[in-house]
Amino acid sequence: MKKYLICFSLLFIGFLGAQDTTKNKKDQYVHAEITKKDGQIMNVLLYKMKVLKISTFKEILGGQGYYPRTKLEYKTSETSPAEKMDGKEIAGLKFLDKDNDEVLRYEKLRIKEFDKNGVLKDTKKEIFLPQVYDGKIGIYGDPVTECVNLSRKPNSPLDCEYMHSIFYLKNNQENFVIMPLDINLFDINRSFDNFVNAFKVAGKECPEFSKYLEFFRKKMEDKSFQKEMRKNIIEYRKEVKKQARENQLNMVETLDFTTRKMFFYEANLYIGIVKEYEKSCP
Repeated sequence: MKKYLICFSLLFIGFLGAQDTTKNKKDQYVHAEITKKDGQIMNVLLYKMKVLKISTFKEILGGQGYYPRTKLEYKTSETSPAEKMDGKEIAGLKFLDKDNDEVLRYEKLRIKEFDKNGVLKDTKKEIFLPQVYDGKIGIYGDPVTECVNLSRKPNSPLDCEYMHSIFYLKNNQENFVIMPLDINLFDINRSFDNFVNAFKVAGKECPEFSKYLEFFRKKMEDKSFQKEMRKNIIEYRKEVKKQARENQLNMVETLDFTTRKMFFYEANLYIGIVKEYEKSCP
């Protein structure tokens, strides 16, 4: 059953706070469900200081999300002693609320990418990713922020800005993801090809969807379409920042608000294409 994982945004607003003022360590654990690589499922209390924000979670687990190796601290009950688990033992992770309903889910997935000849290759890398959209084609994503110390003084507050978001596609019968758009790839025609081909791989054999993707590929080359896309995202970002000022948000709140809004704005492009797939290939 497909669904929007709107609760994903809760990560930005304090469920797993980046800074916890609670002095009692007992209160710094959150309910979580860990799925181990051997299939074992564990309901635990996970020490939440290990998980900061979506943009840093992959780094907490180690190596920019690749080959996770950090040990996570957890307890099997409130009275049990703390234990540690190596990140490489974990296949998936769900954060739960007080009613044990899912708030956020991470999956460890293999990454495949297209080489310069358009051939899909296994990178032999793994990454923990949260799911944004659950359907026949799943969408996973991660917002990217950049922080600088403007004062250049040690331990000074960082000034952080939302940059962009990275999205991945996964056919629900596969265990790997593909990144349709790599902003570091400066060959625009190759970027367009990779974008369309990633959806073709995720959609498998579906002639009607392939026709739609060929139409979309031509549309991407249209200069007026590109101009409109740039204009819309710039205007939306200005509006989001305006809303943040009107709501008198502080610096941290503004970053979270802007990141959440921009992330879902960009995600809607991918969701829209997946909906075309669901319409063409029920």
